[in-house]
Amino acid sequence: MFEKLINRLKNGVSKKEFVNLTKEFYPGFNFDAIYDILKFQGLPLTMKKDKVYLKTALIPYDEAEYTILDLEVNNSKPKEGQIIEIGAVKLKNLIPVDEFSFLIHAKDIPKYVTKVTGIDDKMLKNKKSQKEILEKFRLFLGDSIIVAHAADFDFNFLASQFKKENLGELLNRHLCTISLARKTIPAERYGLKYLKEGLKLPEEVDHRALGDARTTSRVFLKALENLPENIISAEDLIEFAKPNKNKC
Repeated sequence: MFEKLINRLKNGVSKKEFVNLTKEFYPGFNFDAIYDILKFQGLPLTMKKDKVYLKTALIPYDEAEYTILDLEVNNSKPKEGQIIEIGAVKLKNLIPVDEFSFLIHAKDIPKYVTKVTGIDDKMLKNKKSQKEILEKFRLFLGDSIIVAHAADFDFNFLASQFKKENLGELLNRHLCTISLARKTIPAERYGLKYLKEGLKLPEEVDHRALGDARTTSRVFLKALENLPENIISAEDLIEFAKPNKNKC
């Protein structure tokens, strides 16, 4: 529902236009309040010559901040499930600078989830709640670009859990490494495990959040080595990485 606003921000808008574009979401709020709310929810805003811009449209892709994300969940349906493990790698100037890794308390762990991830009820028994961890993750995330393998799932699931926990919208820009890899890395298959083996990347524990986030970050960096020369800004990269229909 913020698509119109985001598209206009790529070329910059005046403060008055900014308020007009957001009044349906925040009626009665002034410019400063709306600006601060949207930034807190991850929309990368910046001011330049009295205009509001999407920061990703102005900065080079190799100077942007990225959060490489992976989730493990107890049910793939957001309304019925929750996150049981979250892992992330922060990149600044394409260099890993920080990591985020937490197991999350959950009452129900289906056997098939334990079989795939190795995560069971005992491991989660005394862990913090989803809301507590997502509050921490919001601060870790800031307004960085979210990168995930099959981003449609991870981003949308995370966004739904933010809403479920009354933590607001998730407005960070995001991109998918499956679709990006398809456009930049020759491979027979584009599952994370196959790319890890094909690219001879370091071993990590499969189907655990931090291990998969680390692998995804390495796939992402490999993909960037083969970008077309016309990809300059972070927003150029986001647009380029958009999946072809039914591909991510």
